[in-house]
Amino acid sequence: MKSHPYLTPLFWAPVLILVACNQPTQPAGSSTTVENPDKIKPEVILYVTGVDKLNLRELPSKDGKIITQLAEGMFVTGTGEKSPNKEEATLRGIPYNEPYIRVSAPGAGQAAGWAYGGALIPVYAGSIAGIPDTGQLLLLTKFLKPLSTKKLDSGKQAWDFTENTFGKSSGTTADAAFILFEHFFRRLEVEGEFYTLTEKISWTEDDYRAISAGRFDMTKNPVSLLLQENGFRLEEGEGMVFPVVDWRKLQTFFGPKSTPAMKVYIDQETAEQMEKPWDDGGIIISLDKLADRAAFWEKFNLDHPYFPLAAETKESERWMRLVLVTGADNTPTHDYETRAITEDYKNVWNYILHKYPGTALAKTAKEITDLCAAEGWKRTKKVEEWQMKYAGAN
Repeated sequence: MKSHPYLTPLFWAPVLILVACNQPTQPAGSSTTVENPDKIKPEVILYVTGVDKLNLRELPSKDGKIITQLAEGMFVTGTGEKSPNKEEATLRGIPYNEPYIRVSAPGAGQAAGWAYGGALIPVYAGSIAGIPDTGQLLLLTKFLKPLSTKKLDSGKQAWDFTENTFGKSSGTTADAAFILFEHFFRRLEVEGEFYTLTEKISWTEDDYRAISAGRFDMTKNPVSLLLQENGFRLEEGEGMVFPVVDWRKLQTFFGPKSTPAMKVYIDQETAEQMEKPWDDGGIIISLDKLADRAAFWEKFNLDHPYFPLAAETKESERWMRLVLVTGADNTPTHDYETRAITEDYKNVWNYILHKYPGTALAKTAKEITDLCAAEGWKRTKKVEEWQMKYAGAN
């Protein structure tokens, strides 16, 4: 195992003992079956603290005694243990309802306790031997920490540093760098309020069409060129044009460097970012394509149950499956006047049943199909109650 200067031998001692004690014994002469490594429970999960002065507590509660405070950008480890309770908190203006996570932090006494999950960024889950180069990653967290998310040129500074520092990185180190980098750019997009720049421009109908199709020439005016140089592209919705993170640039740089699972994730996310599924409360891609995406994420989550970004990938699966059977505000499953189930939803449920048999998505599609058929293909009270119950449970 390569040396990680930020993680001392003392830091790993409790983890190594725990792992060793839980290794199954193999009878002499017995054969072994190689299991997909992505389905093996991780020996360790590596997190980065996303806020400064994060409390590490004895008990998983805001009333728990504070053991110490963790600085932003610190690396802490855990085994995935979460508290049964969740608490609400607002971090950087974003509301969370998350459990606490049991982690160990480096330093004197090997502090261990509970930290609020919404303030921890998981960047790796796997074997101790495969852990990323935390020394190199620490360079990134230290560089990003003082950059202002209110300044557009922070984007270019972050890109220049990352390209120089991680140009030759690969594997889990590249994965972790991608997660940290994309997380920073997500903050830039939300906190920077750079839409105020695009609000001042008079966009033509041709501009709107080009932006919607993802083929707008970003060099067309000084503002769009400046946004491009700082890692953004343009998107339109509800009659507005606004900057968003350029996932194609993320894909080009990080995709070839990442592990196979992360590359699949980046490729799929890039495709979905370039063709958003909703606008103004309605679904704007075909329902068949939405079903393909839901099936993709279901399979991805089955193949990679301990993926570092599993919370996001499972949410994608959950949300897409939900709207496929309950509809969206402006794309309902039924006609509001006649209460008849629309042909589009009948067709997509049939599409799912034939293309993705045996999946959880198909099971749900069969439930709603059988119920609607029994109710004369009307959104009767029974159908409405089923949809509401399903939405509440998911």
